[in-house]
Amino acid sequence: MTAPYDDEELARRRANSRRLAWIIGSVALAIYITGFFLQR
Repeated sequence: MTAPYDDEELARRRANSRRLAWIIGSVALAIYITGFFLQR
């Protein structure tokens, strides 16, 4: 049985997932900081 993805495709998917996680984390942090300053 062959693997569904080769190593190059897995590496590309891993990099894209990592990038997406950083973007989502950055947006969440920006929303949190903005909300913190808007309350004052």
